[in-house]
Amino acid sequence: MSNLELSPVNYGTKGKISNVAGCLIAYGCLLTFQLNEGNYKGHLAFTSKGELIPHYEKYYYAELVYGEKMIIFPTNGKKLIKKYLNLEI
Repeated sequence: MSNLELSPVNYGTKGKISNVAGCLIAYGCLLTFQLNEGNYKGHLAFTSKGELIPHYEKYYYAELVYGEKMIIFPTNGKKLIKKYLNLEI
């Protein structure tokens, strides 16, 4: 996953459109199942800004692996896909 940025009108609980970040991350997880092969299938890796690490851990089930590198493993990716995209993998 590369950069993820929300429009200021979608920040927080009073945002114009809800769950934008969750939908984008879940779509990234979906693509990892469709495009990756072998041992990489279903793994979404990204570099987080340090202050957002607890947020990604709490809301998107990401796990810190080294420094600011995080991974969403396949089991948790499937949870996000179901929650935000309403799809079963």
